[in-house]
Amino acid sequence: MSDAWHEFRREVFGDPYLVWHDGADVGALTAEHERRPERAERMVRAGVAEHDHVAVESLGALARLGRAPSDAAELLRSALPSAHGVFRVRTAQVLCEMTGVDEYVSEVAAVLEGFGHWGDRIDAAMALPSLPITPRSVAAAHRGMLDEESLVRHHSANVLLGLAGRKTDIANHRGFAQVISEDPAKWRAVADKLLGAFAARTARVCGDRESFAVELDAADHSAPHHRAARVYLAGTRLPGPDRLHVPALRNIGVHTTHPGYQNLRAALEHLGFTDLPKSVPLDEDATAATVDAVTAALDFDIDVSRWRATDLVIGDRSRLAFEIGPVDPDAPQLRTCTLWLDGAIATPFDNTAYVPQFANSLRVDAARYRAGKSPDFAHWGPTTDDLAAESHPDGTVRYRLRSRIDGVGEREGVLQLRVDEIVAVLEKTADVLTAAS
Repeated sequence: MSDAWHEFRREVFGDPYLVWHDGADVGALTAEHERRPERAERMVRAGVAEHDHVAVESLGALARLGRAPSDAAELLRSALPSAHGVFRVRTAQVLCEMTGVDEYVSEVAAVLEGFGHWGDRIDAAMALPSLPITPRSVAAAHRGMLDEESLVRHHSANVLLGLAGRKTDIANHRGFAQVISEDPAKWRAVADKLLGAFAARTARVCGDRESFAVELDAADHSAPHHRAARVYLAGTRLPGPDRLHVPALRNIGVHTTHPGYQNLRAALEHLGFTDLPKSVPLDEDATAATVDAVTAALDFDIDVSRWRATDLVIGDRSRLAFEIGPVDPDAPQLRTCTLWLDGAIATPFDNTAYVPQFANSLRVDAARYRAGKSPDFAHWGPTTDDLAAESHPDGTVRYRLRSRIDGVGEREGVLQLRVDEIVAVLEKTADVLTAAS
């Protein structure tokens, strides 16, 4: 920490131990900003450069008063690629508040999911309730309940309790003994139960039953490929399947101006519904709104399912691993396949693999490693498009993880892996994927 920022920090916020223990009094900073704005702003910039979360909290306080520098968001975005721990959490929190961009929530989720200090993971869990609810944050709370540290599990459970509409602490819940036990199976049981309680709130009716509506039952985030749903036209429930293939229902997207709703009729019949009325006048905007609502609801729940913790992990997530989701019996060629590298998810935007291509790419690279060659690491198709990496004969992997958030650069790192370790993970993953397909 630079001497200038260190002295300013102590002068304004007081003893560093008390700041750590009780939190920073950002009101003291705003008062100092009123007295000497140029000095306060210069020092806060220095604090951000030092990756001090107190400086970020100070910027957030100034922003809420409309007194932050005009480039505050740009300053924080430039710091995000190299941010870790609490600094990463606070930076993402303030950016989310300043910009209204929900993508920053994933930065907080990444800290909770990762392998940093347990105190940082607790901080991330405690930050999530104040942020917008996203599939990644819900899934990160589920993962947090499987953490080795009981306090991380505790605070992650509180996140899911809040999402389930229960304003309480897990310590007052009958599942608390399981959460603090030494048995991971008990942690997962409570985690799945709380996630299920949240899923129960996803049941909804999209549209108007008197014209066109889709009634969705609760999502099942552990087996996400089918969902109970009912379709209504002109006040009548259509005969047909009770459980629908979620991707097919999600792609019902039809916007039609035709009184006979030909496109919608074909889509519903394709899903297996029968006895459709010959003619039902539908309002174009209302129909479009219903379709959009169904799509948005299903997309959210599909994404929670994609990112939640799964039982099938190949490798070591703190080094190199694949986490593979359940098989969709109606679409086995697509499967969730999350790449972990250096203790973090390295496929943060697309973790759905086309199995024939993906498994073949893994086998080809494994064969090259066995032959003593060093292939381009993780060039395995669209699933790993956001990761640029190169491996060396000694197993050193240098990587850059691209960001899709405007103004945020790439996150870089170096990891030392054994060649036999890489080969084993690639071959085992390819075997699991192809065995199911």
